[in-house]
Amino acid sequence: MKHLYFYYLLGVMNIRYDKRKDLFTSSKLSTALKLVFHLIVPNVVLLTISIIGKTGILLTIPSVHMVVFAMRIVWTMLTMNITMLLNYLFTSKNQMALLNECLTCLRDAQTASVDESIAVNSSFRRSKIVLGIFLLHYTNYEINQYTYVLLYDEKWPELTFYILFYFLEMVTVVNALYYAAVLDIVHRTVQLDRDRLANCLQQNAKNDPFELDDPYWWRTIEHFYQRVLTINRRKRDYKRAFQLQLIMIALNTFIASFAIFYVNLNSMLLYAHNNVLEKYKRVTECLGFFPQLGALLLICYHAYKLENEQQSLMQLIMQTQSKLTKCTANLKRGDIFNSRIIILQSQLKISPYNMLNIDLEYFFGIVAAIVTYLVVLLQFRIFENSRE
Repeated sequence: MKHLYFYYLLGVMNIRYDKRKDLFTSSKLSTALKLVFHLIVPNVVLLTISIIGKTGILLTIPSVHMVVFAMRIVWTMLTMNITMLLNYLFTSKNQMALLNECLTCLRDAQTASVDESIAVNSSFRRSKIVLGIFLLHYTNYEINQYTYVLLYDEKWPELTFYILFYFLEMVTVVNALYYAAVLDIVHRTVQLDRDRLANCLQQNAKNDPFELDDPYWWRTIEHFYQRVLTINRRKRDYKRAFQLQLIMIALNTFIASFAIFYVNLNSMLLYAHNNVLEKYKRVTECLGFFPQLGALLLICYHAYKLENEQQSLMQLIMQTQSKLTKCTANLKRGDIFNSRIIILQSQLKISPYNMLNIDLEYFFGIVAAIVTYLVVLLQFRIFENSRE
């Protein structure tokens, strides 16, 4: 879980891993400094440039184009400010408690088994690679802003504005990656429990069915049922810490993604791209949707994997009951456990404020909605052209 330190450096969270205490901690001083440097200063600079800067390239293009792009800027800034304030001031303690609980669970697993330690570390290594890819994309995006100076003689106020804005857009996307990373950590704790129970059943598959008595299997069932309850509580803690942030990220992904699609499609239809710089600029900006949808996809994917792991663990618990002797007492007690598990299966979805279910179905619904709004906006463009 030390990979979360990268999010701390980027200003997404005010919680850092303390090696001496072997815990996630935060301090009032670091929170105050992050508020100043990651929220107050960027907002003041953008507002100042907006007031003193000259009319830039944004206002020389068609009106629908301008409104869509302005909507992207406004909503991205709103999302970044709200999510960061929530991370710093309102849900920091909930996040820290959740991360420390998961840290304890993973630490115990790594101590108990070398194989589990390798699996967990390889998973978090993939998280680092994903974060690196996103940062490389935005580095290229920032370099691309200099093409406006070469092609359109853009002045320093507008150049500074867009460089800073795209940096803050990167921070907004990294916020979503952070929420996906925490969800992945919760998923890993469930996977460890499922693997332990599966290994237990596999190791005892070759034994005589009556070699291990009913009390042993009931203790096993009770233990892993308690683990299911712990996982459900951990998911509630995740929702309590991130539900408003998830709503904001979902809305921002929808607005920013369809704005990027529309602005670039409109630009390709309006302007010729003859030289290498113009082609490089357009290709880079067309890829702007990649981090937006990619970050939301990771959140939905990890939520989907978490749900599947929980279902698999519950099925294994029910399968473990086949090891019991067929007597009336065991059957009645087994029915009670099965009814509890069936009730828990209806609570597997991550649903912020019960407004939406975070899963792959929701992600594909967002993509379909983006396509729908693109068609609507293109019809407005045709209407504008016909009036001209």
